[in-house]
Amino acid sequence: MVQNKGVWFYGLSGSGKSFASELLSKKIKYSCLIDGDIVRKYISYDLKYSKKDRNIQLHRVLGISRIAIGSNIFPIISTVWMNEKILAESKKLGIKVIKIKTDINNLINTHKTYKNKKDVVGVNIKYSRNLNTETIINNKDEEFCKTIKKLIR
Repeated sequence: MVQNKGVWFYGLSGSGKSFASELLSKKIKYSCLIDGDIVRKYISYDLKYSKKDRNIQLHRVLGISRIAIGSNIFPIISTVWMNEKILAESKKLGIKVIKIKTDINNLINTHKTYKNKKDVVGVNIKYSRNLNTETIINNKDEEFCKTIKKLIR
């Protein structure tokens, strides 16, 4: 069995990835947060939000994660998008990939990402059905927090 050398959360905008990442980072001594939004701001600013550009973004995020692991730092990654190729490469590196799932209908009504935009994951860009990952349901209660904390045991 491969020891986890990192964790990668993916899921819709507003699903709780950043919350889960921050919770874990407080519990893991040598960790770093690799947030897809921050990577997009400082590295992938040349990309848009098409499926092709999202795949390029994943490749870049994985590259940063490889650097962290090579420096004995535990990457805690969060992105909206995930594909089969990056999932397979992440698993080979020992990165545990977890989907955070929440009620999309609530997000569509409350989250700014879903207002009058195209190329939105969960709306007009769908995840592959072949993504075989652990899924955590974020129902915004204490159980969600306990599940995240169990990841580091």
